Amino acid sequence: MKKKILAAVLSILVVLPLAACARRSGLGDETTSEKDKPENIQTETKANFLVMGHDRAANLTDVIMIVSFDTETGEMAITQIPRDTYFEADDYSYHKINGLFNYYIGKARDDGSSFPEKDALKMTADYFSKHLDIKIHHSAVMDLDGFGDIVDSVGGVYMYIPYSMYYSDPGQNLYINLPEGYCNMDGDQAEQFVRFRSGYLAADLARGDAQKMFMTAFIESVKKNISLTSIDDIASAILASVITDMSVGDIVTYGKAVLGIELSNVTMMTLPGQAAMCDGASYYVMNRKAVMELMQKHYNIYKTAVDDESFDSERAFCNDADSVMSEVYYAEDFETVEHNAQDISDNDIDIALK
Repeated sequence: MKKKILAAVLSILVVLPLAACARRSGLGDETTSEKDKPENIQTETKANFLVMGHDRAANLTDVIMIVSFDTETGEMAITQIPRDTYFEADDYSYHKINGLFNYYIGKARDDGSSFPEKDALKMTADYFSKHLDIKIHHSAVMDLDGFGDIVDSVGGVYMYIPYSMYYSDPGQNLYINLPEGYCNMDGDQAEQFVRFRSGYLAADLARGDAQKMFMTAFIESVKKNISLTSIDDIASAILASVITDMSVGDIVTYGKAVLGIELSNVTMMTLPGQAAMCDGASYYVMNRKAVMELMQKHYNIYKTAVDDESFDSERAFCNDADSVMSEVYYAEDFETVEHNAQDISDNDIDIALK
């Protein structure tokens, strides 16, 4: 069974302990470029993470999130990058961002890598670092097996299902049957909720908003049901399907960050942009100005700003020859919609139905 979008949930458990490692790991101590010299760092308490989830069939990362966490203020920002986001990389012709990780796996294999997935993870993180003009300190990618077990291991996820969700696709062995109302969802029901998209007017983008609601409820369930003594078991369940540059010991030691996060300090957003038909294909095109401002506000650790000169200087996220794409990419009036997790908990997100 394909489970292409479940990693948005798993990543919360992975990212929070990783983020708490920021001070212990000595962020800023390793100089990898002129920009990373200590005198150029504005803050050493904020760490950025690339978190992705892929299906086993094709290594397509249909969940991509960039997360920042400030160990001093406790503030977290989660930006979801739609899977159809347009990008360019070398000779790759697919141009949808969910294929970037798989593309780099192929390159790593061609180079004789003994662990192509881990090398591809680093290359993917480097790609985002370069073109978004931010530092990505750590990264994680996970397959989607065992999702139900992880949800069950935290005692389920209690939330209000805002709409009745019904869908049947025998080809994917996907059967969704969730009535509206409060529910302590087990692993199977949680999978149904985060995979549902057929009834949403905005399809994938709306499913991203549903994932925001689920991640909020998941954090609440973890805080309520998980104790420090059970972190080891949770970490073991996650690490069975995670590739990351962090150690098991770090994740276990700093699992307390999962329990300490406050919803009011968590901001969630979708990468600003718009769906567009370009050269006969459907893409999600980022808006340059809005994304640049978002990177500066939530992810920049340097004294120098993320600005028009440094951000996406190679225009990796736009084909300037395509007038439709350029209109979206260079538009001046895009607004970033930020959702506070506490507000989501209190009011949900209004998702338009077909």
